[in-house]
Amino acid sequence: SIVDDVQGNLEILSIILTTYYAVMVAKNLKKAIEIAKTSPGPDLILLDVVMPDLNGFETCALLKSNPLTSTIPVIFVSSQTEDIDEARGLGEGGVDYLTKPVNPLIVRARVKTHLALSSATRELTLQNQILQENALLLEQIEQIARHDLKGPLNIFMNASDYLEREKNLSPHQLNFLKMLNQSALKMLGMIDRSLDVFKMERGQYKVKSCPVDMVKIVFLVLQELESLAESKAVVCNSLMNGRDLNDSDSLMVYGDTILLSTIVSNLVKNAIEASPEGEKVFIELIDQDAWNETSVSTGHGAVLPLGASHADSFLIEIRNQGVIPPEIKARFLERFATSGKRRGTGLGGYSARLMTRTLGGDIKFVSNKENGTVITVSIPHCATSPKNEIEKKNV
Repeated sequence: SIVDDVQGNLEILSIILTTYYAVMVAKNLKKAIEIAKTSPGPDLILLDVVMPDLNGFETCALLKSNPLTSTIPVIFVSSQTEDIDEARGLGEGGVDYLTKPVNPLIVRARVKTHLALSSATRELTLQNQILQENALLLEQIEQIARHDLKGPLNIFMNASDYLEREKNLSPHQLNFLKMLNQSALKMLGMIDRSLDVFKMERGQYKVKSCPVDMVKIVFLVLQELESLAESKAVVCNSLMNGRDLNDSDSLMVYGDTILLSTIVSNLVKNAIEASPEGEKVFIELIDQDAWNETSVSTGHGAVLPLGASHADSFLIEIRNQGVIPPEIKARFLERFATSGKRRGTGLGGYSARLMTRTLGGDIKFVSNKENGTVITVSIPHCATSPKNEIEKKNV
């Protein structure tokens, strides 16, 4: 659209652009606004600075204040004798300016450039809308899936509870039923948290911090993974600050219990699966403050007195003798990175890193033939969420 109160100026600009674009003209503000509000409206407006009643700056401000016309780029057109305030023009929302008498080549070049920029902006806006709609659809599907999965899982849990009341079951059978019930509860929790990863990826997850004993988490994870370790003849050793971990130890941190448990579980499970048969997997808790300030040296490293310690920051180090395959090493902690597992999803390491970063920490790893694979998780004890078409255009 070309807006100018002088007929000659309208004719000159129309002649320059008509060969390449569909051109609409307006000699006054009222007509210009009507054209801008049409559907489809103009893709760009060439606006004279000096106009009757309102000048070009004021007209541009009106266009930018209306949602129907706010996205249309405006190029100011000024005669050389006019004292044009470029800063004011840009401040009112203009994208460029041309001086009279106009140069046809410059006019076409400027118009072409700003039409391309405007088209790219509209495309990005459309893609963003599609992404938002897809995100909402994914959330709705997840909610439906969680609801549908809970039904049969609740039946399984009720059946397990019922069987536990039978009087003729052996202690081994009762223990097995207890394990089934605990697994069902864990699965129920996983279903309830299935949307959490989605929220973490978008920085929308709210960390639920509370006092957590990392020693208990390690022991519970090792108990859950005992069958897997036995199936591979893998021995899991737990340590704290260089010495063997025992039931009287405690490492209290302040963080999200679910996230911390899942991080340890995912990484230890991966380590057991990647370990050669008959080898050892080491899970070590390192209280960095206590390690640096109160430890004493032994043949194996730094040792703390038995009992509880309180960490301001801590590490979780997991070691196994397996080596990360070269084809996935560069993307080891990325989504769907898996190799050699028949039913591997490649999400264990990815979700562990995502959860660690949600807690304000990070994961690093080293893997080679000499030392196997060492994964180090660093987490602050005050774990909170971190900042974790070709067509004729209308002018």
